[in-house]
Amino acid sequence: MTDNNNASENLQGLTLDTGWHVGSRVQKAPGATGGFFSVCYTVTKDGEECFLKAFNFSKFLSLARQHGQNQQIVDVIGDMIAAYRYERDLSAMCKNRRITKVAFVKDAGEQIVSGYSITVVPYLIFDIADGGDVRSQLSFASTLESEWKLRSLHSVAVGLKQLHGIDVSHQDLKPSNVLLFKGESKIGDLGRSTCRTLDSPLKDEPFSGDYSYAPPEILYGAHESDWRKRSFACDAYLFGSLIVYYFSGLTMTALLRKNLDDAFSWERRHASYEEVQPYVLNAFSQALDEFDELIEDDYLRRELRPMVTHLCHPVPPKRAYGPPSVAGSALGMERVITRLDFLADRVKFTI
Repeated sequence: MTDNNNASENLQGLTLDTGWHVGSRVQKAPGATGGFFSVCYTVTKDGEECFLKAFNFSKFLSLARQHGQNQQIVDVIGDMIAAYRYERDLSAMCKNRRITKVAFVKDAGEQIVSGYSITVVPYLIFDIADGGDVRSQLSFASTLESEWKLRSLHSVAVGLKQLHGIDVSHQDLKPSNVLLFKGESKIGDLGRSTCRTLDSPLKDEPFSGDYSYAPPEILYGAHESDWRKRSFACDAYLFGSLIVYYFSGLTMTALLRKNLDDAFSWERRHASYEEVQPYVLNAFSQALDEFDELIEDDYLRRELRPMVTHLCHPVPPKRAYGPPSVAGSALGMERVITRLDFLADRVKFTI
């Protein structure tokens, strides 16, 4: 449903001051998350087609009204402006630091559109992921696609290492945020990331991503205070969960919950995470067994299980490819990157 009195909902057919011509509105794909505060369109300029995300002030204002006296409208608008500025500035930093495996903002600006109660429309423009996200490419029954999966995971691991190298934690790494550009996988949607050197609007959140993918310590409310330890450990878990998804169609969080006794689940109140850790570890072992059963290739099974174990271990300090230090994290991801590249080559020459 559109709001005819809101400029961000009525950009189709306009030519923006930056020269981009706004085409059709892009509807959110089934199963996609996010986008509540934005309206998306295709745009063209000089023969190039891209993707525009227009920030929707009316959504922020309606949210402020729902909060009533708990949050002032000016504060909500301030949050929106901070979100826009953060994603714009973070993308500029990625571009300047030659980050190659992350999809970042191509152009940014704001458009004044007269005739509406809300006339200003801040927007960000991205390259179009011509292949959609990774979910459209995966076929969980086909062993012939193992090389493609490993190459894609290798690219994502490189992107994650690049982000960690500039003190950025993605926090929302999941299948819908792995985008395909002419067959190449890149990490997309930095909107929920956090950064040590930029004022992220979500910097004070213990976890800013989608909680249905979150690591167990976050779900149980065990929040490490050190930003690097907490954030990079979360990213390590999310990447390990992505490996599980590529080869099974399930996430590690889903497998954990499936094998966890209801009495010790994160939906129930517990004294501490340490209290339930033995039960979580047992569920983790069963989840790994279930993951094993879904991988037909014996060699890949032997290789991927220890990798996932190290990345997704329920005790964060035992995640060998994550914290405690930036150097350790970089070294750990380098090992993952090297191994995934080796596995992809091996699969290629043994098919």
